[in-house]
Amino acid sequence: MPSTTHLLRVPPSAPPAAAYDVVVVGGGPAGLGAALVLGRARVRVLVVDSGRPANASSPQVGGLLGGRRVAPEELRSDGRDQLAAHPSVEITAGAVLSIGRAGGGFAVRLAGGGAPVRAHAVLLAHGLRYEHPDLAGLAELWGRSALHCAFCDGWEVRDLPVAVLGPGAAGARLARTVAARWSADVVLCTNGPGGLGDERAGLERAGVRVREEPVRALVGRGGQLERIEFEAGPAEERDAIFVRPAISQPNELAAQLGCRFRDDATIVVEEGGRTGVPGVYAAGDAATPSVRSVALAIGSGTRVGASLVLDLTAQEAA
Repeated sequence: MPSTTHLLRVPPSAPPAAAYDVVVVGGGPAGLGAALVLGRARVRVLVVDSGRPANASSPQVGGLLGGRRVAPEELRSDGRDQLAAHPSVEITAGAVLSIGRAGGGFAVRLAGGGAPVRAHAVLLAHGLRYEHPDLAGLAELWGRSALHCAFCDGWEVRDLPVAVLGPGAAGARLARTVAARWSADVVLCTNGPGGLGDERAGLERAGVRVREEPVRALVGRGGQLERIEFEAGPAEERDAIFVRPAISQPNELAAQLGCRFRDDATIVVEEGGRTGVPGVYAAGDAATPSVRSVALAIGSGTRVGASLVLDLTAQEAA
């Protein structure tokens, strides 16, 4: 049984103070995955979907079991259709403006006005904000041949000439991984002095070439990268580039609720997606350090949904 330190205390004899057991912030793979587990357990759930998925520009989702590559919106639509069979789950389009304590639970204020929605627990599954470098040509290629997840798209660009854009140890680690698993022709572009230090020896052993000149532009057509142009030196003909974007939380909800954050801006969670703030859970990219993918987000939402079922059941029995 989960620790009662994570539970919201509501006297079992009192009428429910919330319209929902759980409000899920985010209607992506993690939020829908959690809602499916909760709905199958007849938990009253409201999913609030902003309709702005971070992977909207990607033509397909890779790395999902079953082998079918679907567009991100098709995957979300299929998930919503599946949830329609569960009468305890509701999905609404919109944004959550704030979440505050109210009685034994939470008051969730939605955009558009109206009374706050009451809930016993909240699940933050709103993903992350990904901001790619301000580089000429990158926006037109983003999600198609300018990529950020090697586990999602490495297979699709296997054995092609690719580049990695990013300085320091993180950029070097990604370049070595791509070279070891997917392509023997990898160029690391640090876009200025790379700060590589001791990483250079490992890059050389992995066969990764390094270009430290500032990048002038990514050149391509129809979403397909053709070459990388530098402020000095020859261009590099490449078919794809992996980019390490800057990440941040897409809103202030986790901070408002008192959640803790890792150095990479993701929410610190304990086992089962518990944040350490009673009644507040997090799943998916918002709480996942390092490697992130749709498959991992679905799994994260599923695990946290199960934790919520157990915690709510224990609460009701207390």
